[in-house]
Amino acid sequence: MDVAPNDIRPIEGKKLADWAVLTDGTRVRIDFVGADGALNRVVLPFDMLGSLLMTLPRMLQAALDTRFSDGSLRFVQQLGGWHVERAEARGSLILRLSTRDGFEVAFVLNSRDADALGTALMAAPNLEPSDVRRPN
Repeated sequence: MDVAPNDIRPIEGKKLADWAVLTDGTRVRIDFVGADGALNRVVLPFDMLGSLLMTLPRMLQAALDTRFSDGSLRFVQQLGGWHVERAEARGSLILRLSTRDGFEVAFVLNSRDADALGTALMAAPNLEPSDVRRPN
């Protein structure tokens, strides 16, 4: 682990232990086991949790790019399901993508983006196993 400045004590996490939404729904508690075996707890406000969600994919990709300098690896998940629903905003859709283990993310699509996505999916080639560069 990289050394932090002297006034910051890093806590190296080993595994996620538990999490919970706190009573009013404005904060989330995350418990993890540290490398020393001690249980650590972090409480984050909802807005910060959203910022973390948006940052984590970039962090994962940056770590892969550092480990594998050719840039060919991507952190991906197997699609478990998808759902399209109308958004309250006129002419918009909500596209939800999920994995089998419960990860879910949702995107709002305006009609132009929905049309472009549909066109791209229709034009996507059928990939044969030999077309895959690396297993993930």
